[in-house]
Amino acid sequence: MTLLHNPLSKPTQATSNQLSIYLEEVNYVSETNLLTLSVGLLSDTVDIRSLGLRLHFDGNRVNYTEDKAYSLSQSQADVPGQGIDDIIINSGKISSSGHIATSDVLTNYDEDQNTTHFVKTNWITDYSSDPISAFPGVMDADLFDINFTVTNQSAPISFGFSADSNDLKEGYSLSSSALKEFVIDLSVEDGDIVQSITINYQDGQGVVTQISDQSLTFVTSDTESTTLSVVAGELNNLSTGVTFTHVTLENQNYDKGISLSDAILQLEHIVNISTLTGANAIAADVNGDGNISLSDAIITLEHIVNISQINTCNLLNDQGEIVVELTPSTISELNLIQSGDVNLSASFVDLT
Repeated sequence: MTLLHNPLSKPTQATSNQLSIYLEEVNYVSETNLLTLSVGLLSDTVDIRSLGLRLHFDGNRVNYTEDKAYSLSQSQADVPGQGIDDIIINSGKISSSGHIATSDVLTNYDEDQNTTHFVKTNWITDYSSDPISAFPGVMDADLFDINFTVTNQSAPISFGFSADSNDLKEGYSLSSSALKEFVIDLSVEDGDIVQSITINYQDGQGVVTQISDQSLTFVTSDTESTTLSVVAGELNNLSTGVTFTHVTLENQNYDKGISLSDAILQLEHIVNISTLTGANAIAADVNGDGNISLSDAIITLEHIVNISQINTCNLLNDQGEIVVELTPSTISELNLIQSGDVNLSASFVDLT
């Protein structure tokens, strides 16, 4: 058995009102082509009452064979390595029709054309108990192991999660990382260095959202640049390292979020009425000279009245520092900041 690279590892901490679905381990037995995903749940509460979770997969590359009896009750005999193993039943009840594979071509619950089927698992609070038991009873739970037979090894295998909103705790949703497509590469083992660069944007209230599918251009000089696609928030793999001064969007017709209110914030900072810090200050320094000055406010105003255009963006790491280098082994979540968008109102959506 080989422990493979885990593309959806457990978050460092739970997020309020979000359910973080993650993979505890990914194991592969080459002799039998058995691929096993160990699925876990991290939340900020021991009682989410219910959970309806779909695991989507590419049926052109893996095959799922249900183990119906065991899938509905751990009291039944399990067939190891088939269907779902090690189902959590320490509290609540599990349900569904044997956790069978269902076509997702028409419904496309995960909005991903790379997956063709899903297996749904459901849990509900055990109301027959007295007092009512909480599900899952802990804030970090191992939900189940799900087994697949690999039928096509020619490329990485696409998977993803989606939730049945009718079965989620009121006010809760799956985390953004849990909703992204992830791929299992049979050739990449645990411990191997694998690029994982997520591109998000952050609004003025601190809410982080992944950018829509598009291409980013990493500008090194007037004559040298590298353009890479962002799909489901993930930057395509780099073949080599890239050093850059700034980033632009390949399609320039996008919501830059620059308005008169941004110029006013710059001017208020300049005359010491208020002070800009963090991402707001980086966005205010339009010319990138390290200072927020009258020249930055003028560039912003010229953009607003269409004398010129601001198309430069910066990438910030989780420490709020500007990133100017990426490598094929970079693992990071980065925030895209539009220069001139001081109040961080840009949504980076295509306006065409």
